Amino acid sequence: MTMRLRAVIVDDEELARRRLGKLLRAFGGEIEIAGEAGHGEEAVAVITSTRPDVVFLDVQMPGFDGFEVVRRLAVKPFIVFVTAYNEYALRAFEENSIDYLLKPVEHARLEKTIEKLRLLFGASSLQMDANIGKMLARLASPPLERVKVTLGDRIILVDVADIAYFEAKEKCTYLHAGDKEYVLDGTLAELEGRLDGAKFVRIHRAFIVNVRFIREIVRWFAGRYKVRLNDKPGTELIVTRGYADAIKKL
Repeated sequence: MTMRLRAVIVDDEELARRRLGKLLRAFGGEIEIAGEAGHGEEAVAVITSTRPDVVFLDVQMPGFDGFEVVRRLAVKPFIVFVTAYNEYALRAFEENSIDYLLKPVEHARLEKTIEKLRLLFGASSLQMDANIGKMLARLASPPLERVKVTLGDRIILVDVADIAYFEAKEKCTYLHAGDKEYVLDGTLAELEGRLDGAKFVRIHRAFIVNVRFIREIVRWFAGRYKVRLNDKPGTELIVTRGYADAIKKL
């Protein structure tokens, strides 16, 4: 069954609300906009009356801020804080937040948030508590430094810094280090949540790349790019349009 979540957007800037609403509606009907609000007091009223599954909540607003909105809610939905200031990120995770988005919100970054929501709400009610627990644990965990690979009766620990890229193919997840390829447990989306976002970038639904290994970014065609890596095989990977903004900011 396709996930369909009811969301409320809270931001004191109308253009920001409209832009985020447009981005959310692009996810194939998975998100229904149940309401909007332009300041803290209105946000509490709208959230209380509509009882959404998730709120995309601006941090800085007239009256009282997004954190105060959360404190005033009797029933708290999942919160995704939206802010122009990275310093709010740690505090956001302490306030019932599953994620935070930096302004201006971009499609590629928003997709990561939607993936988290799919994990939380895409299971049966019996699995919900377990999924929420895993999600909160992942948000609280430090970035991976080494990745465990099982080879027969051996376990190999590969330093994340030595991994050129991760790949999803044929229903498996692989890491590529030097000229070696190893199969990993879990999905690419789950792995992405444990990697340092400053050191790894998603360039495609099938690829997460170590920024340190990117040697060159070249224009390809149809609005896409190609990255050339300085790994041993000299790998070239395609950047799809949905992830182009992230790669252009490197």
